[in-house]
Amino acid sequence: MQNSLINELNEHLTICGEAYDLVQKENRILNSPTPRDAYAHADRRKELLERVTGSMVRVKAHKALWGQLSPAERAKSMDVSNLIKQNMDLIMKTVMLDRENEKMILQHGMAPPDRLPSSRQNNPTAVAGMYQRHST
Repeated sequence: MQNSLINELNEHLTICGEAYDLVQKENRILNSPTPRDAYAHADRRKELLERVTGSMVRVKAHKALWGQLSPAERAKSMDVSNLIKQNMDLIMKTVMLDRENEKMILQHGMAPPDRLPSSRQNNPTAVAGMYQRHST
C-alpha cells in the first residue's frame, strides 16, 4: 500500500510540476510585449487539467487507506509525508502564480466578457437594492 501511494504521489508531483512550468511560461508571455500569445497554451492547459484530475482521484483512493493507519504507522513513513508536503507546496505556488496571471489578463483586457465579474458585485448600492426588493 505504501509503495503504491508513493508512486501515485510521485506521479502527481510530476504532473503538478508540468502545470507549474506551464503557468510560469504563461507568466513570462503575459509580461512580454506580446501577452496575447498566452492563449496559445490553452490546449496544453486543458490536457494537464484532465491529468491532474485523474491523478487526484487516484491519490484520494489511497488517502482513505492512509487515514486508517495509526499515527505511529504513518510517522514511520516520512517519504509519504514529504511527498504530500512537496505536492501541497507546488500546488500553492502554482495557484498563486496563476492568480497573478489572471490579474495580468484582466489588466491587458484579455478576459472573455462572460468571465468578467458583474459590475453589481462591486456596487454596494445595487446589493442593498436587491436585498430590499427581495425582503418584502
